Amino acid sequence: MVSPETLRKLGLQPGRIVEVIVASYTAEGKPHAAPMGVLLEGWDTIVIRPYVETWTYRNLESQRQCTVNLTGSPKLFLSTAFKGEPEVGELPEDIFLPALKVKAPRLRNAYGWLEVEISSGEAFEGRGLFKGRILRVKALPRLPEAYCRAGFAAVESIIHATRVLAYSKAGRRGEADRLARLIAGYRSLVSRVAPGSEAEETMEKLASILSRYGFKLEACRELF
Repeated sequence: MVSPETLRKLGLQPGRIVEVIVASYTAEGKPHAAPMGVLLEGWDTIVIRPYVETWTYRNLESQRQCTVNLTGSPKLFLSTAFKGEPEVGELPEDIFLPALKVKAPRLRNAYGWLEVEISSGEAFEGRGLFKGRILRVKALPRLPEAYCRAGFAAVESIIHATRVLAYSKAGRRGEADRLARLIAGYRSLVSRVAPGSEAEETMEKLASILSRYGFKLEACRELF
């Protein structure tokens, strides 16, 4: 059994939703990665709920193995959430390395990862519900890092942006506009507290993506 203390040190505990990047192989053996929220059920089981139209759902359904990658990098979240968009491009395969105990890729630049074997899966209301047994946990040594609000704001904006596009496609424009306004506020925050950073570069690419889909992140008063 995986040590609960190890999981706690990585910010994981039962009932807490955490944002990660799930990596898996397609049936053809191509590596794939996408950000999503997951949670622990007990200390040895992780719950993953991808939408049924996604590659992650198809891969977990067919391959039954994955890695759950831990990172705070806005660049990694953007590149896996919006792969294929002109601002981002396709995911280069050299960002992946093979996992040790499962047949799945992991992210080279993650600061930690879980290797997971899917034990059960079902689908309802447009989403899968997969439960996986954690076979291995790996955490890389890291130096303490001063906290800057820009990283949180950029990652939160990426998560919101995926919902902006989903809500817009579903005809829920009011909800999409509300989230777009939040992203505009975060963009202003990032440019103020971390000019020239990876987070600011990420926010500008995200603004360009949303603009092409009809959402202009106009300058707004400071919200944060």
